[in-house]
Amino acid sequence: MQVLRRGGMLMVGMLGLALVLGGCSKSKNADMTATENAELREKIAALEEANRQKDSQLAERQNENTDWGTEAPVRAARSTGGGNVFQDNERGQPQATIAGDVLFSSGSATLKADSKKTLDRVASEIKRDFGSATIRVDGYTDSDPLIKSKKTWGTNENLSQARADAVKKYLSTKGIKSGRIETMGYGSAKPKATKAQSRRVEIIIVN
Repeated sequence: MQVLRRGGMLMVGMLGLALVLGGCSKSKNADMTATENAELREKIAALEEANRQKDSQLAERQNENTDWGTEAPVRAARSTGGGNVFQDNERGQPQATIAGDVLFSSGSATLKADSKKTLDRVASEIKRDFGSATIRVDGYTDSDPLIKSKKTWGTNENLSQARADAVKKYLSTKGIKSGRIETMGYGSAKPKATKAQSRRVEIIIVN
């Protein structure tokens, strides 16, 4: 009888131990599941954030494409027209830059006779490649103050404006309507690396 009692007590003890161990195992599994769920939620949140960022970047690119829409015909025309007078500037606009010394004598806004060959090429390319696009002619000088021509122009800005106007006038004689051409004189406001490079006229296809 005592043996049976001891055996029964042993079985009860083992059963209790098994229940305790089972409870611990379930608790550990529950903890592991909670941890895995938390990690999964973090991964999902990270993926959602990445998708939002991609959507935002895509929207920005679509807006940029829309902004450039008016210039797309210009670029398409240039790609099929050929020529090498105009090159895309930093804004993606076709631009021809001509040294001021090629076009004008010092302190003068009168075109040199031999400079007209260069402007003839510009006019030819405009008519061939850029249809009815608006054209802007920007005049620039170096930073040296006017001396001999000061009485005539007063400031570098006035001289650069007169030079831009002279280029506009010549282009209009080559079949480009003057109403399409805008001019601006910047004087020495946007200098280049050297004075010679600063003296220039930029002819830009706006749209």
